[in-house]
Amino acid sequence: MGQRQQGQAVPTLAEKLAKFALPSEPVAEKDMAGIKDVIGSVCAEISASIKSAGQKVDNEVLKQGILGLQDWLKKQGCIEKASTRYDVESTDKYASQIFFTYPGTLPFDIDFKMAGNVKKPYRLLLYVTKIDLFTLASLVENKSLAGVPVPKGWPKNSWSYWTDRP
Repeated sequence: MGQRQQGQAVPTLAEKLAKFALPSEPVAEKDMAGIKDVIGSVCAEISASIKSAGQKVDNEVLKQGILGLQDWLKKQGCIEKASTRYDVESTDKYASQIFFTYPGTLPFDIDFKMAGNVKKPYRLLLYVTKIDLFTLASLVENKSLAGVPVPKGWPKNSWSYWTDRP
């Protein structure tokens, strides 16, 4: 439960984000534009929630927003997995990780459950600043292996390239 303000309970971030939902079943490529819009709205809600609390924005406040977004992503039915390579729990590392560039960038690796029982990797990129807070930068298909861009036609099992070359 949130804090009380003049006799009323203030909703928690999780309660505020509960009004946003992605499809509960597997999705198709045509659904991605709508999914991107919903994620953008979630980012806007997180930012508005932080601003309305009137607290000084520091790394701890940003961490709560990031964890709120990550929790929300993991609860969506069309998402198999949502993670980031950054240590979002350790705010003392934010300067070298998230805020290395301006605006700070925070990528999430998301595996969507796609129609046809396929899992498809996407990269969600957020811009994070202490003034503008959370802004959706992009949601695109992730065409990389361990962060390295993969050429078109590259086999999913790259070791097979050496044994099964065309």
